[in-house]
Amino acid sequence: MARVLREQRPLYIIAPSLWQCREAALAHGLDPETLENTRSITSAYQLRGTRPGTPFITHRRENWVRSMPGIYELDQAIDLLTRTGRLRVAGDDDIAAARGEQLEARA
Repeated sequence: MARVLREQRPLYIIAPSLWQCREAALAHGLDPETLENTRSITSAYQLRGTRPGTPFITHRRENWVRSMPGIYELDQAIDLLTRTGRLRVAGDDDIAAARGEQLEARA
């Protein structure tokens, strides 16, 4: 019987600008120069096609200026996709995988 390996979901780094995506990565202990299997998301449109259970990180989301064009929509899309299970807050294993590390299974 052939074993089918699950494709790993990319880690979404979500922020209103690429600079803020970089700051979010740094805030979570990630080096933006060496990330593996990540995707920077700066608009609600880029979240189309998100598969269930995709991990994400943000930083200082409460400080995003929602009056700026597109940011309110991005914030609302994150809330909706989280409630429907398409997005989930990244755990330690997701962040370690983005670094290229493997966490050992806990006993």
